[in-house]
This record gives sequence, C-alpha cells and structure tokens, in this order.
Amino acid sequence: MNLSVVIPLHNEEGNVARLLGTVRDSLARNRYVEAFEVVCVNDGSTDGTAGLLEQHRADWLRIVTLPHRCGQSVALAAGLFAARHEVLARIDGDLQTTPDDFEAMLPLLERGVDCVHGVRARRHDSLARRWSSVVANAVRRAVLRDGFRDISCPLTVFRRACATALVQFDAMHRYLPLLIAARAYLVVEVPVRHFPRSAGTTKYGVVDRIGVGLRSLLVVRRLIRAAPRYWRTPSRLL
Repeated sequence: MNLSVVIPLHNEEGNVARLLGTVRDSLARNRYVEAFEVVCVNDGSTDGTAGLLEQHRADWLRIVTLPHRCGQSVALAAGLFAARHEVLARIDGDLQTTPDDFEAMLPLLERGVDCVHGVRARRHDSLARRWSSVVANAVRRAVLRDGFRDISCPLTVFRRACATALVQFDAMHRYLPLLIAARAYLVVEVPVRHFPRSAGTTKYGVVDRIGVGLRSLLVVRRLIRAAPRYWRTPSRLL
C-alpha cells in the first residue's frame, strides 16, 4: 500500500535528523509499504527545526511550514490535508513511539479495519504524567462511555476516508480515533512500544493538559450527541 506519514514538529531540532533517518529506514523495509512519503509540519518552531528539515529535503520528504505556532491539532490537520496517499499515519516527532510498529498495524487495514490505534505498553514517562493520563482516561470514559484504553497515543494508521470524520478544534489530535469511530468506521487498538524521550522537552505540562482536556472533552461530547445515529462500539484490543 501507499502510505503518508504525518509528523507535527515544534522545536524538535535535537530529534530531526534521527527522526527522519529512523522513519525513512523503517518505511523502506516495511513489507506492506510499496511507496511512502513523510509529511513534516513545522509548527512555528523558533529553534533550528526548520533549517534541519531543509537540509534533509528529499523526494520522499514533504515540508509544510506554519507561520506561527498553531498547536498540534492544526499542524496535524495541515499535514493530513497535504498528504497524497490513500493510507494515512501519524507519529510524534519525539520518537517515543516507533514507526516499526506500523508493520503490525497496516495488515489490519487489509482485513477490513478502517483505523488502527496504538496502546502504549510500559510507558516511559514521568510518574506525574502517567498518573495524569490515568485520571484523564477515567474521566473521559465516564463522560463519553468509550472503550479506548490509550486515546492520546500518537501512533495511528487509517484510511483517507476516515479523515472526513475529523472536526477541527483545540486538542482534536487527542481524540482522533474516537472521532473516527463516532462516524461508524471500524477502529481497533493494538499494543505498541514506548521509549524515553532522548532529546528535547515535552510541550505539554500536567496543569496545561487538565485545562485543555476538560474543554476539549465538552466539545467532543457535543459532537457525539449531535450525531448519535453514527455511534458504534469504538474499539477492541487485538
């Protein structure tokens, strides 16, 4: 299959070279990928990210530049809009997840699944971030009654048609598989690996995540209530 991998980036100069080499090599040896492109979206970086992307420009690399920081949801949407292939994937630029796990996810699309979403096993985050995720997941499931175990995992592959289910709002990227499932596309979760961040710093603090999380949760609840006829059981773990 032909695959477009979208990577939002903000101030990731310490990761760019390793990121591009890792993604390129992984996709080149992936037996399910016939052709690929990597769409890097520079989300208003103020460090050397833009210059490093230009240094690595290649036929398989597409660069989308936002004039100022717009946030990860906008950057992801811009990358998906620019992508040219029929199968789409996303991954974060910090390489805490690996593109090698796409090889376990892509075959499920050939079996009729519309979207495959990762569940991070043995997360290598700080204790505070892990506990904030536990609380956030519990609150989300109580409010939305969805079955996702790790909705904010940054590793997802899906058919282009699923992109029509996405509605632009702050933190949309955190609810991507749920928004797809709410439009009656078949979404499954699979375990993926997780690694410590080796360069750069996280762009989200625990306090920031709480505020944005509550606001976005209300937005998603309204979206789902507005289209209840589309809802289906969103996920199962394979």
